[in-house]
Amino acid sequence: MKQKVLLLACLILMSASLSQAQDKATLSSHRILPLPGKDAALKKAITDHAAKYHTGNWKWRVFSILSGPDEGGYMINEGPNSWTDLEGRKDISAEHTRDYETTILPLVEKSVPASYLVYQRELSSDSAVGPFKKALLRHYYLKPGKAGRLRSYLSTWKQVWEKVGQKTAVWTSFFSGEPQMVLAYRLPQGWIDLEQPTSKKMRETYDVVAGEGAYVRYLEDLDQYVDKIVEEMIELLPDASSK
Repeated sequence: MKQKVLLLACLILMSASLSQAQDKATLSSHRILPLPGKDAALKKAITDHAAKYHTGNWKWRVFSILSGPDEGGYMINEGPNSWTDLEGRKDISAEHTRDYETTILPLVEKSVPASYLVYQRELSSDSAVGPFKKALLRHYYLKPGKAGRLRSYLSTWKQVWEKVGQKTAVWTSFFSGEPQMVLAYRLPQGWIDLEQPTSKKMRETYDVVAGEGAYVRYLEDLDQYVDKIVEEMIELLPDASSK
């Protein structure tokens, strides 16, 4: 009997591990900024390249970056995919590389290295992919060893977002430069959603969920585990993205 129970437990663990390994939760993302006067040409080059070489699991979702340090650039997301998908990806063809190097790179002034982000389902109030057209991004750059502290707060924030109807996806970087957690606040109606201020409602709901004074304690604790915060506005460009 004990052997049967042990075997069942092992099967459950193996099943959970396989499911986790195949979870489509990993997003690859890179950014490129156009040379002065080359914005339209770069957008067309991205559109043409995506149509030729990025389909299926490797579709591109292209966003315009409207504010922040990379304002005026394009954020190109691929996925999310599973690590198994990424392992099984065939080498990128020489034709693909040649097309990127001859049609896109000559129009680029600055390229931000690619990063991998893993979707945090247990901390999010929306799915990994949306749908959405506009969003606010908040990047939390973490101090060493402080990811767990921020995660505990984001568990509370998830309950807040669900109560107020805020669609938010949470991502963590994976061996991609400075450790960070990225919050994507989706705006289903676009900028119209910003006409209704939510700051006061968020603060009050946070205290309802976590207890009186919890929001103030959260703010006071921020500098203990976060090195810096960077915020951006982005907009999906359907015409430039893979179809």
